[in-house]
Amino acid sequence: MPETFTEKTELKYIIDTELSLGNAKFLPEFLKRNYLLQQKKYRNFRNVDVSSDTKSLKYRVLVPKTQQYVDVIVKAAVPIEVIMRLSDSSIQKIFLDQLYEDLFLIVQLFEAEISKTTLYLAFTPDEKIIPEKENRSLIGRIFTDSMLPLYVMLTTLTFAFFWVFGIYGPLVFVILVFALSIFSGKIIAKTGDWRITKDQQEIILLQYSFSPEKFNNFKEKYGKNISEIRKKIHDVSIAAGKQPSCQISSEIFSDYGIDCKSENLAVKRINVYQIVEKAAAKFGLSMPTIVVRNTIIPNAAAAGPWVSLGTVIITTGILTQLEQDELLSVIGHEMSHLKAHDPLVMSSISSLEFLIRFYVVLPYLSVLGLIGFWAYFIVAIGLVYFFGKFLEGRADLDSAKVMGQPKLLAEALKKIGFKRLFPLNKREPEFRGFRRSEWFRFDPHPPAYHRIAQLEGLTEPEKIKHTFLRTVKNNIKGLITG
Repeated sequence: MPETFTEKTELKYIIDTELSLGNAKFLPEFLKRNYLLQQKKYRNFRNVDVSSDTKSLKYRVLVPKTQQYVDVIVKAAVPIEVIMRLSDSSIQKIFLDQLYEDLFLIVQLFEAEISKTTLYLAFTPDEKIIPEKENRSLIGRIFTDSMLPLYVMLTTLTFAFFWVFGIYGPLVFVILVFALSIFSGKIIAKTGDWRITKDQQEIILLQYSFSPEKFNNFKEKYGKNISEIRKKIHDVSIAAGKQPSCQISSEIFSDYGIDCKSENLAVKRINVYQIVEKAAAKFGLSMPTIVVRNTIIPNAAAAGPWVSLGTVIITTGILTQLEQDELLSVIGHEMSHLKAHDPLVMSSISSLEFLIRFYVVLPYLSVLGLIGFWAYFIVAIGLVYFFGKFLEGRADLDSAKVMGQPKLLAEALKKIGFKRLFPLNKREPEFRGFRRSEWFRFDPHPPAYHRIAQLEGLTEPEKIKHTFLRTVKNNIKGLITG
């Protein structure tokens, strides 16, 4: 969250968090161990002090090549409070922004560690209760994530089509894939755990945090009873129109060895329908189908050729991790994909490459050799993915332009993709080659650091005339400069 100025030499920040109060108290020690002690070559720290009484961390950061310094205080509250006291007001803003981003990312790392010993339960007021899924289905990955599963499937099944249809096998197969892409939104809608509608708008999320030892004991004894626990909590609270709490559910928790403490329990209620409806209205679109998948993986995606056949998929993981205004910006990104028919565009481009590979390149296999053929294959897929980076970057700019909150989308991307922003010191000039290499990954998204920087640098997104052309320019510049 942007800093608040109390005077020229003091800045205040707020970091929203999914932590419970019971877990937030462990944050200062985690920051000391995983930031202050791990980043000594990157930052020059002094006067480190962890206070268990005030649940805070204090330390001093020396500004390189100057006599300046910043005294930092982190208060382990919910939300987390950060105070920076500057030795003087001339300290560069970019240095202060990096100090804040350091803390923000380490907080995300802490939340990820806490999630390993947290019980997550998701509900809707009236519908069936679905067990959490650790893994996504292949169908979901084909239509909503990286295109690599699609390429693997194409390559594998083409041999069968060759055997049945002869030389026309690849063409028949591409026609089939095109038909599937037209109805991909409807197919994906059937893989969701909950359908969000005007009559069924909300998702309720419950988190209960354990110590590692207690969580392992609970998982060993009652891991197979999660659905049973969920149903009982649903029946005594949500089905009765009440918010889940320790007071209401204490007997249920006790039956499964949990001494329920309010400081370890967090409940979040999200009106998913209203968020998608608001984003759709901003983009001038009708409502797509909305489905929620019960998985801890934070993700949102759009499938389908256009909005009337489109589906927006949202996971309970991203609902847990993001604030509602951040989620709105992410849904704006997905609306851009539907409005521009991006899923259909990417399916068409990958199908075209597939036909070129079999009808143009493969006949010259004896000339190219296996090495030449595989070189073509890698370059061709790389180019398809690189074009996908243009569409993803354009969707970021469209969301920033239409929703008007580029920094909120940047904040959401930091939370969702924080692991890709480590190590922290890769922002330094000597890591430019490493950053440039991230552009060549088989991933249709530009590097996370680039997307975030582009969004944070926007001051008047509404004045961008051609978001696609702007993205092409930004991506090429990002690749060259690293």
